[in-house]
Amino acid sequence: MGAPINTFNDFMTTTGPAILTGPDQVINEVSKQGGYCMSRFTMGKDAATLVQGGDRIRDVVMLDLESTYDHYQPNDTFSFRNPQSADYIEAFWRFSVDHMTWTDHEIELNVGGGSTIDSQVHTFKKLRKVKEMRLWTSMLNGMEDDLWRSPYGANGFVAQQEAQNGKMQYSIPSFITENVISTVNGERGGHPVSAASSGTVMRLNAFTEPRWTNQVSFYASNYLYGGSQTSDTFYNGPTTTPAAYTGHNAATRNVNSLFGAMDDMWLKLKYEPPANRAEYFEKMNLSRQLILASRDGVNLYRRGLRQANDTLVSYQDPSYGNPQYSGIDVMYCSNLDTAAVFPAKAANAAVTYAGPAVVANRNSITAGAGDTENGASTIDKGPRFWFVNGSYLTPVFHSNRYFKQHEVLRHPNQPFTYVQMYDCWWNLFCNSRQRHGIIAPTLI
Repeated sequence: MGAPINTFNDFMTTTGPAILTGPDQVINEVSKQGGYCMSRFTMGKDAATLVQGGDRIRDVVMLDLESTYDHYQPNDTFSFRNPQSADYIEAFWRFSVDHMTWTDHEIELNVGGGSTIDSQVHTFKKLRKVKEMRLWTSMLNGMEDDLWRSPYGANGFVAQQEAQNGKMQYSIPSFITENVISTVNGERGGHPVSAASSGTVMRLNAFTEPRWTNQVSFYASNYLYGGSQTSDTFYNGPTTTPAAYTGHNAATRNVNSLFGAMDDMWLKLKYEPPANRAEYFEKMNLSRQLILASRDGVNLYRRGLRQANDTLVSYQDPSYGNPQYSGIDVMYCSNLDTAAVFPAKAANAAVTYAGPAVVANRNSITAGAGDTENGASTIDKGPRFWFVNGSYLTPVFHSNRYFKQHEVLRHPNQPFTYVQMYDCWWNLFCNSRQRHGIIAPTLI
């Protein structure tokens, strides 16, 4: 019988992963991660949707409609056209890797020289379970963090996520941004890091494809910076747009109360097919709709509900432990407490809040700037509320490399250490930006 370390290496190589052994198991394991965004984007989707092949990920979308509808009189001569309405979006594969290690000493000392084969196998299983638990926690947590990677900076959208030779996966802020563009009524999110007139997201340009944009609504946040918090903050006003008020890229914004912004966003996201020929239209699917917020955001929403609890609920429970809007949970996402994904003033200069004078600061976004929602340089401080529809945002895994287990390697510089690597080819794929939205704060 070989030495325990050799036997353990063989055991690790020949025994499939105890947790992830195929695409369906990958999906199930990710889905079990309670409270993670990744689980909500994979839950209920089949392997054909989540596991694909090919050199890149593609989908067909129809963003422009050239109408062929017309009117006629008897005996008119008709002209026929063949409009080409379809376009495609694509994402490149990105490659993630993690590993687990062990040494001669921990295996030999745990197994013992006189152990039987049965007791060795039992010990091997226990050691493997401990190492796999750490590995999968590390890998799945890393993938969850990738969902909230900042679009700004050297590891951000332009250099990494959109570039063909980049390393980083798309993140949720790649597709949902408060960077409004004036070409679409000033309240649609364009490019994640630029308010200029160019820039692509998954091959399509939001400035020339107005339907390839996300929804944006704003709520007045004056009370967060010294003003009073009244019922108007949450569910009465304001509802007007000051004439002199402009946002990113000089786009005029409509500003609501927080609950008013919720109402506005809800109507923007409800896409309902006509009663006739409904099979040709995208059915409204809100079963995977999420409203995500930071700790400050969830607590702000709770305060609003608490302030109005006499009229909103039939019982007095001040905790509002599971706050909802239209039956959809307003969920706490811990990544949003620290994610530097919000537009910031150039050169990280402090933003001065002084009424209308702050307008100039909102127009000074640069691709290198991003900060947390209450960061020193953030333009428009305060909690954001992300309306994310998991039906249109999917982590896609490559069919040949879904958490691929590799052979045990011996470390060249540490001869008593062994390494086993796992890699995963995947990316986050969005097939409709206008089904998602963000509610952002602003001063008026």
